[in-house]
This record gives sequence, structure tokens and C-alpha cells, in this order.
Amino acid sequence: MNRDVLVVGAGVFGAATAWALAERGAHVLAVDAHGPTHRYGSSHGEGRIFRRAYWEGPSYLPLLDRAYELWTELEETDGEPLLVRTGGVFVGSSDSGVVDRSRRTALLGGIEHAVWDAERLAERFPWFGVDPDMEALYEPGACTVLATRARLAMLDAAVRRRAGVRFGDEVVAVRSAAQGLDVRLRSGETVSCGSVVLATGPWAGQPLDAGAMDPAVLGAEFGAVLRPVRVPVYWFRADPRLGTAGFPAFLHESADGRVVYGLAEQSATRGVDGPLVKIGFHNHQQRPGDPRDTAPHDVPPAFRREMSEAVARVFTGIDPEPVSWRNCYYTLTPDGGFVIDRAARDPRIVHVAACSGHGFKFATAAGECAAALALGETPGIDLEPYGAQRFGGSRTGSDLHPA
Repeated sequence: MNRDVLVVGAGVFGAATAWALAERGAHVLAVDAHGPTHRYGSSHGEGRIFRRAYWEGPSYLPLLDRAYELWTELEETDGEPLLVRTGGVFVGSSDSGVVDRSRRTALLGGIEHAVWDAERLAERFPWFGVDPDMEALYEPGACTVLATRARLAMLDAAVRRRAGVRFGDEVVAVRSAAQGLDVRLRSGETVSCGSVVLATGPWAGQPLDAGAMDPAVLGAEFGAVLRPVRVPVYWFRADPRLGTAGFPAFLHESADGRVVYGLAEQSATRGVDGPLVKIGFHNHQQRPGDPRDTAPHDVPPAFRREMSEAVARVFTGIDPEPVSWRNCYYTLTPDGGFVIDRAARDPRIVHVAACSGHGFKFATAAGECAAALALGETPGIDLEPYGAQRFGGSRTGSDLHPA
């Protein structure tokens, strides 16, 4: 089989890359070792937050702006709602990172926003009951991306453009060939292609078997840099008098620097009915995890108690006892940024990985950039902040990893 590009991994970054390649007329195949809605990675679930008043810094704005354009385009193309436009509130003390740095980015980016005191926050969104000394930056343009629905919409759009998508198979070897790269799949098939995009999420630090490697192609990359961790998420019931209609996407930073995030969702687990609020710690309760281990791992009772205490401190309109919980993966880099770059040893191999817990919202733009790199084009966004060179000589491992 001949393809222009083979995409390894059909999570949100891989799906976005396949969509972008197909839109450019490339003959593309996306391969994922699991099924279309598996829960072993970082892309499953009902919702993710999209926000532009970015407390992580204004350097992300070019990628954010393009990502929002493409999310909107995807929604129009799909014909079904993919974005729930609830607005967002980012809460903390006046000098907290979540408030102060969100405000700075909003001002620099010309992003519509307002700063509220605790009383105004509770008046506008009566679920909240934060301490009187807290402030909230309100971004009316923030929204929720319907995560699984949106990712499948990308794959649908790619298939309509004659892309191929293969689930339940995986890449085991990539070798240099006369006209590009030969990719061998676990099924025994070999795909000849011009380039390979690795969008393998938490698997990005896992090398192939050494015997499968071609030293001319495979080199030191990210094995010692990327850190996959299990992070629990929880679901809570809202006060039935309030429901969840209009519940905003939110971040809350406490005095100890722990950040809690959340958004409204429908039932996210068997046996739980009705609308719920998904809440989790962004920078806490992280435990090392190996994505190859697909056995169920429960969330420790101490973690659940800690989450309940945090919810009770922030909300008066949400029952602080979780009704469900589940682990997902963050794939962390040392600086919390992403990787969108060609491989050091072979520019025909492109990495788009390491969401670092906040990458889903960027996927449409990240995939477009990865597609440009794979086709030998110059992306429309400066990718230097996402380049592998920022890790210096600390990269070890393989360029090629299983999906």
C-alpha cells in the first residue's frame, strides 16, 4: 500500500493531523492500536475547556486563535454542535497566576473579559461560593469542546476526503526506502509513504523493540523528557434546583497553588444518570503511569476525600461527594509545552505530542502544523516554542514508538 503520509495514533492530535492532511489532498492513513473510543490515552471523554485568556502565557495566542477558527470550521462542516458556548471563569486571589496572568493575556490579545469579585461571581453563577477575597476573570468567549464527538468528526471529515483509518493495528517498524519510508504493521502489512507523523500521546516515550529499529532513521528523541502520569477526574451532581444549564468552564487556584478545573457534562459513567459537573486537579494527584498497562486502576480514597474538600471550598451549589471517578493520562514535558517538530535524525518523521494536560483545545491547529511539516511545507505559525531543540541534549530513546 502506498500513502503520502502515515499518522501513528488517532487520538485528538492524530485525528486533527489526518483531517488537515486530507483537506490538503494528501493520501493519508491513520493507524491506532486500540478502538475509536478507547479510554487508555488522553483524548476520551465528553468535554474539554477552550479558553483564550490563557494564564499559561500569551505566547500560545497564535496557536489558540487558529485553533478556534478550525474548531468553528469543523463544527460547520460536521453540521452538529461541537462547541458549547458557556463562557469561562478563572478564579483565585487577585495576584494568583490564574487571575493575574489570564488578565495580562486578555489585555495583550484584545480578548473580551471582565474581572469580578466573589459576590458578583456568585450572583452570575450561583453554583460558586468562594472566599470573599477571591476574584474571577470572566471570559464570555470560553467554551466547552465536546471531546469525543469532535475527534470523531475530524476522522469522519478525513474519511470523506478519502483518508484511511485503521483501528486495532499498530506500527512495529519504520525503515528507510528508496522513495521514502516503509512502515510495517503488526498485521504484517507494509505501507510505503513519504513521511510519518507520530501522534502517540502517552506512548510517545515508549520505544519499539530494538531489533525493529533502523539506525539510519531512529535516533535519540524524547524517552527521558516526556513523563506520562495518571491523573484522576471526578463527576459531581449539581444542586437540582440549579441544574447545570449555563454552568461555565472554570479554573480555581487555591492559596497553595493547586489548580482545580471543571465543566458541565452529561452522564459519564454507567449507572449514573443526568447532568453532572466534571472536576479535577490540574497540577496535583499525578502518579507515574505506563500506558501499556491497560488494567483498571482505582483512585485512592485519600484522593477522593481531598477532591471533595476542594469542591466544598469552591462551591455551594454542587454536592461535594463524587458519584464517579476515573483515571486519564497527562503526558508532561519539563516546561509544560507541546512538541510539534520534525525528528532530529530524519525530517520525514514528525512529532506532534505531549499535551501536558492542556493541549486538547490546540489540537486543530497543532494537527494543521504537523500536516504542513509532513508535506515539507512551512507552517503558518511559528513553531519555535514547540520545537524539540528546547530540550537540549536531554532527549534519549527512539524516534519511533507504538501507537
